[in-house]
Amino acid sequence: MRLIKKFFLFASEIVVLFLGFLLSLGFALGLYSAGYNVGLLVFILGFPLVCAAVVWFRRKTGKWMIAADAEAFLVHRSWQQLHPRRAKYYRDVRRSIVWLPSILDAFVLFFLPVASHIVCFGGQVVPHYRVSFPLNWLVIKSQGMVWAFFTEEGASRYGLTTIWFNHRTPSSGVFLTRSPKDADTWSRPASELSNGHTHVAVREFRLGMITASCYEYRKVYGKIPEASSGILSPPVLWESDCFTHPNGIDYNLSSSFFGHREDLPAFYKVLDSATASPD
Repeated sequence: MRLIKKFFLFASEIVVLFLGFLLSLGFALGLYSAGYNVGLLVFILGFPLVCAAVVWFRRKTGKWMIAADAEAFLVHRSWQQLHPRRAKYYRDVRRSIVWLPSILDAFVLFFLPVASHIVCFGGQVVPHYRVSFPLNWLVIKSQGMVWAFFTEEGASRYGLTTIWFNHRTPSSGVFLTRSPKDADTWSRPASELSNGHTHVAVREFRLGMITASCYEYRKVYGKIPEASSGILSPPVLWESDCFTHPNGIDYNLSSSFFGHREDLPAFYKVLDSATASPD
């Protein structure tokens, strides 16, 4: 009963504070729209009155809260003296519960790629396909598309968050599906081919009963590779655009890689693991 009453008192303070803010702001805006230039002054003077009312309300209920907390403390101390072993277990559990959010936050902060797999656990990440994404890949699913960020360099190979432990931008991959009748083919405009993109190779993959083709490109930034060497603007990046050939049965898979050449084999390994799943 004590906790319920304290909760309602706290909720009442929040509601009064919020409604007072809205009323003060609405009254000030009404005066301003009516042509009076005192709207800001009214808000500055009115909202502190609301805060003062909340402070007065807390003082009126403060004596009861202090007495209730003191009574609860004495009851809890008597229970600890009567049941010391239970009190020890209760204290350990309470400490663990207090530390649990911090431990989970630290896990997400330093192992963000692994944490992203927990969100997608037990589900089919890429629609109509079974794809095996490594745990060190940061996987984000949005509106039918799957974005993946990864690197095969340094501590990120072990699932640690790339931005904290690596000195280069991660490579990225995109995966999406189309209906069996609609094929999504990638094409590189001639203007881009003449402006730094160089076609390198074509690779073929067998994804169950459907075949995928990948077209590799090498992108040089600047007239010479050494023209740009920053972390966010590496001198050379690689791109691979992949799509399946329609067979009229399986959904078509389109994927794209953009990043460092050292990460390209890992992308192809994931693509090679994809198999069309029956619906």
